[in-house]
Amino acid sequence: MGGEFEHIIDQIGAFGRGQLGIFMILTVADFITAWIMMIPIFIGSTGTWLCPIASTNFSNYSEPETSPVTFIMSAANTTNSSSVFTRDTCTADNDICPGITYTQTYTTVVTEWNLICSLDYLSDLITSVQMAGVMVGALIIGQLGDTFGRKKPWFAVLALNSVVGFANAFSVSWYMYAIFRFFNGVCAGGLLVLNFMWPIEFVGAAWRPLCGALSFWSFGVMALSFLAYFLRSWRHLVIATSLLPLPLLLTWWYLPESPRWLALQGRMEEAEEVLCLVAKRNGKPPPDVSGLKRFVEEENVKKEGLQKYSYWDLFRTPMYIKYTLVLMYSWFSAAAVYYGLSLNVKNLPGDRYINNFLQGVFEFPIVLSTIPCNKVGGRKKTLFGFTMLAGLCCLSVLAIDVAGKLEELSLLATVFSMLGKAFMSAAWVSISLLTGELFPTVVRNIAGGATSVVGRIGAIVAPQFVYLGKLSKPLPFIAFGSLAISAAFLGLLLTETKNKPLPDNLPPWDKKTYRLCFKDSCQENGAIAVQSQETVASSV
Repeated sequence: MGGEFEHIIDQIGAFGRGQLGIFMILTVADFITAWIMMIPIFIGSTGTWLCPIASTNFSNYSEPETSPVTFIMSAANTTNSSSVFTRDTCTADNDICPGITYTQTYTTVVTEWNLICSLDYLSDLITSVQMAGVMVGALIIGQLGDTFGRKKPWFAVLALNSVVGFANAFSVSWYMYAIFRFFNGVCAGGLLVLNFMWPIEFVGAAWRPLCGALSFWSFGVMALSFLAYFLRSWRHLVIATSLLPLPLLLTWWYLPESPRWLALQGRMEEAEEVLCLVAKRNGKPPPDVSGLKRFVEEENVKKEGLQKYSYWDLFRTPMYIKYTLVLMYSWFSAAAVYYGLSLNVKNLPGDRYINNFLQGVFEFPIVLSTIPCNKVGGRKKTLFGFTMLAGLCCLSVLAIDVAGKLEELSLLATVFSMLGKAFMSAAWVSISLLTGELFPTVVRNIAGGATSVVGRIGAIVAPQFVYLGKLSKPLPFIAFGSLAISAAFLGLLLTETKNKPLPDNLPPWDKKTYRLCFKDSCQENGAIAVQSQETVASSV
């Protein structure tokens, strides 16, 4: 932010009751994004099914692992009189057997449309479609937020998500369901962007890292477990998670538009009204807004400079090529591992409701610990430590499975999986910080957008890593562990940014500059510390 605007924020209170109210309301919307992203754990799980042996020929018969009483009772509730069943089997041609009976007490889209056997890949594929929607939403709605302000798109997305989600509960085919999940993903992507950018534009610089780290996402994950436990029908669960956020629409009269965005649009009177409103809520006198015009002029100068740069400038020098590629891989790995472990909870031993609840319990305190870790140890060490821990946790689950102790040590395996996800979430905080602090001002937004898109690609492929578990249970953890550990070591190639000024400019396109920039020491306050023209000339 420009210095003039920062001065005005200090006058109205860097973080008072006015900003706290805005922050809390917008953070509650994290429940919505958590529900959209994590609900496939419950409505997309497979469960177990029974097939009467007499109904067809099976390629593999095995004795049921559950009590025979369960099988007799199941038979009594079907039209088939046979009391002998096989569990989770398909016909010889990998088709669904006649007389199939699902044993779980809940319904999912899998049980609704028999997405098993030859169609067992569809549930995870639909989740990838949803994640693709998240990427599209982040790109489109993020742009709408810059064009029309933060407030109108936020409320529009909020309403659209409820409408789409409610309609989704009445889907008549998995095709229709997949289309609606895509648009739910679009809404989630938009909310993720707006929930981040809108509140920090009201607070002082010292409070922005805290606002970025604090989130109700974990509480949303935990709340989803309670909803899913009491609402065993997937349609009822979708309706509940779609309609419960509707009361947030009533906050239209409380939430003001971003004063920074208003000022940059030349709407000075409205920006002044918002600043005075926040000052009043903080118990402060109206601020002196005479510097707003200077702030706009400063920002317009920056915009003129930004228009000269493109994504190609991220590869201008070997140093920035290194930063760009390493951070892209880090974003991809973080998203793939985080969402992969989150969605894989449906395949873990134990109760799925408790397992998902534990995800939120483990994540919240570990993510909060990144605040002192980044402050004391720096971004680089924090990134390496948390990413390495995530990878080791994944490999620990793999070791337990390879040893044949997964059922015996199911609780330990679940704990390792939860910790792995929480550690990767914490590492993601450091990745985001490094992305914002390594690149100069003129390409910082471009770098953030490019790495974020790669991260969304990681989220798209995450369900496919989970699907590998149907082929072999260790495979997802091999993939997650490999991605995390390789990202940890690659992160060591980055430069520590703790207590260093943010760079402002890129080096010029120059062959000698290009050759001189292999080392991080080439960069100093955003400019390349090259020799003067006279020194270069004499050295030649």
